[in-house]
Amino acid sequence: MTVEEGEATRAWLALAQTRGLGPVGQRRLLQHFGSALAALAAPVSEWNEVVGIDITQPGAAEYQWAQEQWWRVRSLGGSALGLDDVAYPEALRHIHDSPPVLFVLGQVDWRRPAIGIVGTRRASAYGQQVARELAVALARAGVCVVSGMALGIDAAAHAGALAAGGDTIAVLGCGVDQIYPRSHAALYRRIVGAGAVVSEQPMGAAPDRGSFPRRNRIISGLSRGVIVVEAAQRSGALITARCANEQGREVFAVPGDIRRGGSSGCHALIKDGAKLVENVDDVLEELTPWLQREEPPAVASPSGVVGQVYELLGREPLHVDELARISTVATPQMLGALLRLELEGLADQHPGKRFARRA
Repeated sequence: MTVEEGEATRAWLALAQTRGLGPVGQRRLLQHFGSALAALAAPVSEWNEVVGIDITQPGAAEYQWAQEQWWRVRSLGGSALGLDDVAYPEALRHIHDSPPVLFVLGQVDWRRPAIGIVGTRRASAYGQQVARELAVALARAGVCVVSGMALGIDAAAHAGALAAGGDTIAVLGCGVDQIYPRSHAALYRRIVGAGAVVSEQPMGAAPDRGSFPRRNRIISGLSRGVIVVEAAQRSGALITARCANEQGREVFAVPGDIRRGGSSGCHALIKDGAKLVENVDDVLEELTPWLQREEPPAVASPSGVVGQVYELLGREPLHVDELARISTVATPQMLGALLRLELEGLADQHPGKRFARRA
């Protein structure tokens, strides 16, 4: 990165500290002056004409803060992308309230088509399995998976993309140097190593309740569409769906058990016109303008004892004792077969020694 580019980013960071000047106001300044540097060189009277309110331009304290933020992200091998930076994600640049500065740790190809996968933190085994299966299939098709690294559906989506060797982006509601939740430290490191964590929050910013709804517009803004997997009527995932709809993105929803309330938000989205998702093809067919699809190689059916155990598995996880009860396979052989199926990518183990077939 050149000195000039670094100066431009620090200019955006200084603008971000200007009281009363949010993302929309900063976009107006960019449209009027052409760059953050040009805006900072203009008289404040011209600023007030552009944004329509009286504003005090950033001073020495704001410039010092910008310098510190710049060096903090650079010291971790990351970057801070200003809205007029050529490296700024193009899909995000065109939403009306795009973040003026995007902090990034890790590296992904921003030109790759992306799909957001979001849902409840209190996900069922069904919801986590569906999120993971969709993420695996999307990653194998060359699609980047975007989510928020939260518990439940988000974590399952990131894990699925990583398992398939694909790109994944985690949009945080805190600084990119903060891990939240703390239990996802290992997942965070994997995403930074094989994808990227991004945030509009400054370096060192702690998780804040108000920042999570705001980050949802970034998840949808980076994506061609958003899949909602398991969300109740008042779920934060529905905020992401609303943002996607406002941004002209596709909204997809996975149906769930009608006897429980965990998917009532998804069912409401489907009633309102969201595309119902039964398998990944329902999503991929909407990406054909941006994606050249390749058929995955055929997977050979397992044989012998492994094949017998595989035939017992379904999409709903079963405890190993239940599997042993409904089969003629002894428990030690059952455990060995299940391990083999896991290693071959044909089965998933869920908490409590429960197993299910992987799609």
